[in-house]
Amino acid sequence: MNRTALTTSFVLILTTLLVAATPERSKGISMHMLPKRVADLGGSKWGLTVSRSEQLTPDAGSTTLQTPEEFLAFVQKQSSSARENGVWIVTTHPDAYSEPEKSFLNEVIALCVKEKIPLFITRASQLPNGWKRYDLPN
Repeated sequence: MNRTALTTSFVLILTTLLVAATPERSKGISMHMLPKRVADLGGSKWGLTVSRSEQLTPDAGSTTLQTPEEFLAFVQKQSSSARENGVWIVTTHPDAYSEPEKSFLNEVIALCVKEKIPLFITRASQLPNGWKRYDLPN
């Protein structure tokens, strides 16, 4: 009887910790990857465009990141809560991106693995359930 109660308590505590540690997009850093050729049509910058959120620094909503260094500096500038909830990137069809743009995204993925930044990526056509986590080593 004592063993069952202990096991049940352990499972409940573990479940609570796992749920509490599960990143949430609404509390994290949301971005979309705007292809250069689309950005050029609209006269804007290509790259990772940050979505405005109360979780982020006030200037974050107009930010577009084009290098891994800019990405890391931006993420590190955010609150610990936003960082813990991760970076959430929405992309479009892979053919919309040039090789340098694809390389940039791969560098961001590698950086997130190295820096242990929770990273989730999905294509817009797979929203809301297509998120794949990228920050963990395979």
